[in-house]
Amino acid sequence: MGDATHRSPQRGGEGMADSVGHPLLRLSSVTKRYGNTKALAGVDLAIGRGEIVGIVGHNGAGKSTLMRVILGITSPDAGAVEFGTELLGGAYSLPRAHSLGIRIVFQELALCPSLRVFENASLSRSDLRGRRWRRRSREVIAESLEDVFPGNRVSPRAAIGQLPLAQRQMVEIAQAVIGEVGEVSLLVLDEPTSALSKESAEQLFNFLRRLRSKGVSTILISHRMQEVLNNTDRTIVMRDGRVVGERRSNETSNDELLALMGGTSAGTAGPSTRRQRSEGQPLLDVRDLSTRRLHGITLEVRRGEVVGLAGLDGQGQHELLLELWRARHRWRTRAVRCWGQMAFVTGDRQSAGIFPLWDLARNASASAMGDISSFGLLKPAREVALAERWIERLAIRGRGLSGILELSGGTQQKVLVARALATRADIVLLDDPFRGVDVATKRETYQLIDEETAKGRAFIWFSTENAELEECDRVYVLRGGRMVTELSGDEAREDRVIAASFASEASANRDDVAALGASSGKRIAAQGGRS
Repeated sequence: MGDATHRSPQRGGEGMADSVGHPLLRLSSVTKRYGNTKALAGVDLAIGRGEIVGIVGHNGAGKSTLMRVILGITSPDAGAVEFGTELLGGAYSLPRAHSLGIRIVFQELALCPSLRVFENASLSRSDLRGRRWRRRSREVIAESLEDVFPGNRVSPRAAIGQLPLAQRQMVEIAQAVIGEVGEVSLLVLDEPTSALSKESAEQLFNFLRRLRSKGVSTILISHRMQEVLNNTDRTIVMRDGRVVGERRSNETSNDELLALMGGTSAGTAGPSTRRQRSEGQPLLDVRDLSTRRLHGITLEVRRGEVVGLAGLDGQGQHELLLELWRARHRWRTRAVRCWGQMAFVTGDRQSAGIFPLWDLARNASASAMGDISSFGLLKPAREVALAERWIERLAIRGRGLSGILELSGGTQQKVLVARALATRADIVLLDDPFRGVDVATKRETYQLIDEETAKGRAFIWFSTENAELEECDRVYVLRGGRMVTELSGDEAREDRVIAASFASEASANRDDVAALGASSGKRIAAQGGRS
């Protein structure tokens, strides 16, 4: 899209007036129903030219359905959609939306994992086909990636399936904005930063401001409300398929938005006050675990304990969880000893979580086949009973839907949590599981984790949101595949985690690692050299 002079958000005034007087997009009384569920219940919405608008709301509020209507993927049952001076009628479709300059990046990424980056770019654009299409596709996607995410390390020749989630998200965003000036008029981003680092997210918002200076509008859907308030002109709140409020982003707060969403204030909607959990006998003992990406990892987990893994993303947390998961069938190795069963909850639900052809109940019960079968035969009544119990406990809406893909992304993630908790696992591994999940759902899941620890379960929890680590009893900070700090109790604060994540390597090796080794050594010695 080219470069432009950076400028900060307009903060309402100009963008707000434009959206009312001469909107680029207007929706009037838009309604959409799926059976007995009213996904949209008379939505009125206007987006101005060159305006960045945030949309927030709990999972199931209607945000995704609204975006599908805007893209022409879903036809509304009633109401009108206007783009510029054109009324978009029954013939409106995704190709027509694309011709109007409307682009979208869905929360559930739509790249072909078996193809390379430049091949995906060619599939999305007819002008990148024909003679020498490979060279032109490589050049175009590389230029777009550099424009949005300067200094990225994504190779156009890389296979999508081999890229980490953050880089796949970069590719999807860069692919959506390919084009000459004026070709893109409205960009819709659904949870675009859920897998991005803080630096990459800031690069994206700088790019959106440059687009706005060229008259391109953006709709930003995110559960990170402070991120929305800091980078948009207006914030629109949805609840139960309706727009229930609209605020200038610089004149509102998290608490006000949460109240409009029907939730509690930020003071009670985030991680709960740290509880005093009673530690039981050891469940996991890792001593000097080393692989290609991990170096001398030592940690311990006891019953009734939540242990956090922190640090900048990509420092070995994912690799550690996967290594523990791989080792679950060989618990008595030199480096890993475990006393109990294990379950795993991924944050990359699209690639490694949900079974898209199965319904909600089958997805929730997939890991508990031993409890719902007899002599190798599945017992449907047991399956339904088990799934219903955890669906009820996690307050999962939409149990009547036939397919898991019909649920919102946050609800799909709750199903994955239900799948893990429905097993007899003593240890549950959580690999950044609340990516793109709303505040209320997080709160419900925090409470459920606390209930399960009271029953003796233990959790090992990696999160890219440092505030979530306040739910943990102890936190290990990783950097470069090494444990550099262990924080316990009230020490496990966001400022301490950030300080440890960015401390100099020399300081980490001299002080933090020594302290970590000493504290772990004392625990191991206290166990009396158990085997």
